[in-house]
Amino acid sequence: MPLSNLSDQEVEIVGRCLNAVVYGPFFDDVEFQTLFGVTREEARIVADQFPNVDEYDSEPFGNDDSWLVINNTFANILGYPHGKSVELSNYISASFEEVRVLFEKWRK
Repeated sequence: MPLSNLSDQEVEIVGRCLNAVVYGPFFDDVEFQTLFGVTREEARIVADQFPNVDEYDSEPFGNDDSWLVINNTFANILGYPHGKSVELSNYISASFEEVRVLFEKWRK
């Protein structure tokens, strides 16, 4: 499901998730590229341009990185044991269950 099929509130949650992983203290720089498949700077470009990205387009990096960044943002927020769930809730205006449901909806 492309971003265009999400509600404004859902798109806002995706943006908050992107900002949390890029600007928050949740993922160490040393592990970032391993976890996300892109550098923090590449993820920052997607986060800063969001929601004006086409998650299925080959731009900005020529390898569907917008999709990869969004997908791996969801996956790592929900599954990586960063131990900062309470702090993360300050960045994201949704519960983990709401984020999980949104991830599943976006992936369809």
